[in-house]
Amino acid sequence: MKSFSWQTPEYLYRPKTSDWYWTVGILTAAFVVTAIILGNALFGVVIAIGAFSLTLFASRKPSTVSVSINDKGIFVGKTLYPYASLDSFGIDEAPHRETRLLLKSKKVVMPLIAVPVEYHDLDELREFLLHHLKEEVFEQSFLQTVFERLGF
Repeated sequence: MKSFSWQTPEYLYRPKTSDWYWTVGILTAAFVVTAIILGNALFGVVIAIGAFSLTLFASRKPSTVSVSINDKGIFVGKTLYPYASLDSFGIDEAPHRETRLLLKSKKVVMPLIAVPVEYHDLDELREFLLHHLKEEVFEQSFLQTVFERLGF
């Protein structure tokens, strides 16, 4: 039984400068004040809580996860994605980004799963996955491009 495995950070971490935190704080304050002026203080509270959560998550360093691919499915950490729950896969090898294995799920809640790839023989990995899933080319959405520019 053929299998592939590697260790990788769960996501690409970009260190945040103090300017990034100041920008988030100023934008948050502007939105909260605007919500209060418009008479929607509850929305202002939701914005403040959301910005606080975003800041905490953005400053968290990624943990290392094990990725294993075999005939049963794709394990990322302790989560198994059986091939029956997946529609297709794609390997994003853009030169300015990390290489990622993109998995299109049949689930509505989590339609696209991105797994950083630290495996060196991508052609061998692609051949193995083609026996279980169809390959698809995924275009990066505008929102993903914006998030990358913002340091996420």
